[in-house]
Amino acid sequence: MATAGVLAGCSTETSGGDGGDGGGGTATDGGDGGSAPSWPSYLDDAQGDTSQDARGQSEVTVAVGPDGSLAYDPVYLRVDSGTTVNFEFESPTHNVKPESQPEGGSLDGTEGSEMEPVDEGETYSVTLETTGIYTYYCGPHETTGMKGGISVE
Repeated sequence: MATAGVLAGCSTETSGGDGGDGGGGTATDGGDGGSAPSWPSYLDDAQGDTSQDARGQSEVTVAVGPDGSLAYDPVYLRVDSGTTVNFEFESPTHNVKPESQPEGGSLDGTEGSEMEPVDEGETYSVTLETTGIYTYYCGPHETTGMKGGISVE
């Protein structure tokens, strides 16, 4: 599938030994200047620790429920202002709902109620202009840690 190729071609980094000790702020390291974002504690129990520094790209993909998991991939994402983020639903029973975002942020989340899923194969896209940290979750699976964060820089 095209999504796997898109994700495989990105420089995805993971943190070494998250350990769940509340250190969620170390999941991403820019590597090319600038310090890693200070991720909010809301993401401390997020499923997975995948991260991607997609600064310099105009468009990026977040896989929703890859391989039937209750996770987003990447969990931690860094982008430039004006980047379009495409959430591609790779398994059923998921959605994207905003938890917090900067004032003026445009992450509205998927249509429907808190628990209404999006069909597998569908895409939700948003262009993020306002800088700051955005956090989001899957309504049906928030309590299992299906959460993610985007740093718009």
